[in-house]
Amino acid sequence: MTHHPPESKSQLTVKRETTASRQRVWDVIADGWTYSQWVVGNSRMRAVSPDWPAVGSIIHHSVGVWPLLLDDQTEVLECVPQEQLVLLAKGRPFGKARITLRLFDVGGGCRIEMAEVPVGMPMGWVPSRVALAAAIPRNRECTWRLAALAERRASDDDE
Repeated sequence: MTHHPPESKSQLTVKRETTASRQRVWDVIADGWTYSQWVVGNSRMRAVSPDWPAVGSIIHHSVGVWPLLLDDQTEVLECVPQEQLVLLAKGRPFGKARITLRLFDVGGGCRIEMAEVPVGMPMGWVPSRVALAAAIPRNRECTWRLAALAERRASDDDE
């Protein structure tokens, strides 16, 4: 049974539909080396656990622009292939964040849902609704990039 973090049911969750199938979107998510291509703010990948995105696996990446790079890592908390991925991003300037990605079949494609909330200090005191609202522009861009990568991957496979 899939666990649904509370933020995944919020009205502030970003939703994007794509013509790519749920499998194509999952293929991008499941390739940890693509993370810096679709996650806004991530500038480079440093390492990816060989079993990514299994629970407990980690990707090491950097946030920011040289020379102001911050090493970050993201760990998988929950994984239901082609349905849901819950991540814990650590090492950010404002603490940790839990990111929930969910995928749904929609006529001829897939709907991507993404929500992000701070956890722990110093930003854990921010009400979830405020944190979700603050993350919306970033997550809109992330889901747009993820959809574009999946659509491009689908068209490349069709050639």
